Amino acid sequence: GDNRLCLHTLSDAEDLPGKVATDTRYEKLSTDRSDCRLSFASPVGLLLSCNHIYNQYVLIDNSEETLQKFEKSARNMQSLSRYSRSNSINREWIDQYLNEAHSYGLTSVRAHFNVMAWSDDAEELKHIKNDVGSQLASMECVPRHNTIDCPTLYWAAIPGNAADFPAEESFHTFIEQAVCLFTEETNYRSSLSPFGIKMVDRLTGKPLHLDISDLPMKKGITTNRNKFVLGPSGSGKSFFMNHLVRQY
Repeated sequence: GDNRLCLHTLSDAEDLPGKVATDTRYEKLSTDRSDCRLSFASPVGLLLSCNHIYNQYVLIDNSEETLQKFEKSARNMQSLSRYSRSNSINREWIDQYLNEAHSYGLTSVRAHFNVMAWSDDAEELKHIKNDVGSQLASMECVPRHNTIDCPTLYWAAIPGNAADFPAEESFHTFIEQAVCLFTEETNYRSSLSPFGIKMVDRLTGKPLHLDISDLPMKKGITTNRNKFVLGPSGSGKSFFMNHLVRQY
């Protein structure tokens, strides 16, 4: 519609941190005694407060063919290394990648990640651009604001259009490292159970249907349906109990 798009891409291995992990310590909710873990990419997931979509691609090609191409490329780099030091350095990088693949039997894949954020206000979009950049920087990634490939990547992100994804926007890695850049947290979801109470997500105002009686019993989380409501004065204990009884 009238929204303007701001796109940051992670499409080059040089833009990524030296190490990635499945999860990371979230300092705001952690203490000396407790450790709150969130996914490595959570800064561009639920921790990014603007309207945005985090697109995650893992392109699974023929791993054997890819590794053979790298073998050939390494031989070419070796023969050209006498003419340029950069060829020698590139050969070392390719050798490291091949050694890793063959030593551990890893599958070579291509990966790409991008953050699409939008707004209908040009001034607000500037702030959003800075917010996305700082969140990527907190992951120790290089925030690249992409203006050239925006239409192509927007089109490729629509479900069913992945075949039109531009190959030059991806980098080679292995499955284990690629999935570390996936977000694991999600928004609240309604219970599938037909029995429950109507609630609402505090942050977004999205309506939710929650079953806090039957579903926990079925899943084995609890063994009885007793309720215990805890909260300081004025936090809404009586209001909630009235709501619960009325719904039931």
